Amino acid sequence: MSSDRASSRTVAGRWPGAEPLQGLLDLVDQAVVMCDEDGVVRGFNGPAAELFPRLGTGQELVGPMATATARLAERFECDVAGRTLSGYRRPWNGGVVWLVRDVSGARDRERDLLAARERSSFLHETAVRLGGSLHHGRTVRALVQAALPVLADTAIAVLPVLGRRSTWYLAGPGGTARSGDMLAETLLRVSRVAHALTGLQRRAVVCRRDELGEVGALMLQGQDAVGEALVIPLSGNGVSAGALVLVRGPERPRFGEQDIELAEQFAARAGLALATASLYSQQTRITAVMQADLAPRALPDVDGIALGAAYRPAAEALLISGDFYHVAPEDGGGVKFFFGDVRGKGAEAALLAGQVRQSLRTLALVERDPLGTLRLLNRALLDAGSRFTTLVMGSAHRAPNGGLTVTTAGGGHLPPLVLRRDGRVEAMAVGGTLLGILPDAEFALTQSRLEPGELMLLYSDGVTEARGGPTGDALFGDERLIRDLAGCLGMQAGAVTERVELLTTRWLAGRPHDDIAVLAIQAPHGREGGGPR
Repeated sequence: MSSDRASSRTVAGRWPGAEPLQGLLDLVDQAVVMCDEDGVVRGFNGPAAELFPRLGTGQELVGPMATATARLAERFECDVAGRTLSGYRRPWNGGVVWLVRDVSGARDRERDLLAARERSSFLHETAVRLGGSLHHGRTVRALVQAALPVLADTAIAVLPVLGRRSTWYLAGPGGTARSGDMLAETLLRVSRVAHALTGLQRRAVVCRRDELGEVGALMLQGQDAVGEALVIPLSGNGVSAGALVLVRGPERPRFGEQDIELAEQFAARAGLALATASLYSQQTRITAVMQADLAPRALPDVDGIALGAAYRPAAEALLISGDFYHVAPEDGGGVKFFFGDVRGKGAEAALLAGQVRQSLRTLALVERDPLGTLRLLNRALLDAGSRFTTLVMGSAHRAPNGGLTVTTAGGGHLPPLVLRRDGRVEAMAVGGTLLGILPDAEFALTQSRLEPGELMLLYSDGVTEARGGPTGDALFGDERLIRDLAGCLGMQAGAVTERVELLTTRWLAGRPHDDIAVLAIQAPHGREGGGPR
């Protein structure tokens, strides 16, 4: 600073110790301006001279200090020559001292912090909105809606080509929402979007709206072609989940570095959400097909035999079960049946159960002997190296004098229970070895009789091994099942199986459980027909 400027900021001599005071004031990192009681400047330090070049001793105040003094304000904050200044005054030695600080840096940091918080909040809200549904269509709609208005005026999500077409979703000003599809040939002619979809473009690219070509014309119907667009690939787990097109009108600022960075962070979350929703949708479709294919078929109506069944797969196993049963009418009257339980649960057990069920239906075409069927199935399971399974199979036919004759062959399954007319419950020994374990497995054939009204109950270990009750860990057990079955005396087959399932699930009280399956074969009362199930 020149000697003239230095002298112009000298503290007035009317204050004792003026010269040492001037030296101290120059060490202060904020502007100090001293005025007398008339508002005339008597001195100021170096920082004040830098902030207010027109300031001089013996002159009246200038700038925001003069404005604040005229308004009798104790403080001010305003922008001066590109700087944000904050000042306040204090009485001193019969006059006034103004203390002024350049807070531009602090304000910039505050604005940056606020902007960072807003970006973080926006991304958090985006994650919540996109995670609100695993339905793919709803996720795409939530994606384009979440981008507005923070990122753009209009947002378009273009999904990967499926077959010869691509589907797109749009959200625009005033709640505009549209969707549609376009030919792959049309889409591929717009390189910006095509490259984002195919992985050739891995980062966001800014372009003019008119560069969107036929894609923009189709999607941005009625909108001004002036403005800017940002095309971003949507990637989920390394696979393209689509492309995001963000469109701004001419009245909005162009996409800056921070805008592009925020849009890419948004797209990263959106891509993962889309990939997750797509995977879930595929799994849901596969599960629905498996459930429809692997679920037991409806029981047939058979004259002279009453049938009932209950089927409850483990909830955590995609509602598909390793328990299986099948009943089919025979041409000459009566039914053939089988009932089994593949060890384990879930998709793997259900698939093996489906294979066993299909194998048994196929073997029935060429092998009528139950023991021969079990031996062939055991060999097939051993050759396949599959899990092992338990099985009871056989037939039931009307006896000449009423009732049913039941023939069973066992492969290591739980013994069926027979509810007699006097209320007794007997276990029907079927024996046999588990299928798929030993090459020299042994099986036995058993024949028994059901008098009119009597019933045979086949069940899986999901019933007896159900854990619950007052302690939450007690087994339902064989004794409880026998006692409950005895209480079903006089009930029809369908009502019996429903009651067994009800009592089992009540014992579980909502706790996780293994697959549960129950099948009842009943000789009708007196000379009745099949009756209700």
